[in-house]
Amino acid sequence: MDYVTLAALLISFAAASVSVIKFRKESRVQIQADLVTTLTKIIEIIRNDTVREYREILRKSETLNKPIPEAVPEIDDKTEKIARYVAVAYDKLGFILKHDEDLEKRVLEWHGEDIEEMWIMLSPLVKNKWRQRNPKYAMEFERLGKKAIESEKQK
Repeated sequence: MDYVTLAALLISFAAASVSVIKFRKESRVQIQADLVTTLTKIIEIIRNDTVREYREILRKSETLNKPIPEAVPEIDDKTEKIARYVAVAYDKLGFILKHDEDLEKRVLEWHGEDIEEMWIMLSPLVKNKWRQRNPKYAMEFERLGKKAIESEKQK
């Protein structure tokens, strides 16, 4: 091998190394930015004033606090709208968490009791009424609710 070829090879190797290092650094920055964005969305869903207010309204509903698994609870239109809003919020949360098991575990540790409570309360509506129109309605809420139940049992 002549010196020119060797020098070109070394320069190419150095340039490739610099590119790899730069890519890894930029990737870490992007991952951190994505995580911050995701956490912000999670907090917006969980700590949203409307969701918090609606959870409290649902907790006061005697009909929803004593769900019968195979029956559709008799509730007024306003309460159903509130219940649907909460179900959709938790469905969005489930979708966001679906691809990050570690983050999902942490959210369940932090907010699992509320998720479990809302799933138990709203599952008869989801399964026996709303899924009559759309069989995939609130699937991520169901998945997250079941994980919350499992998580709470393990405590």
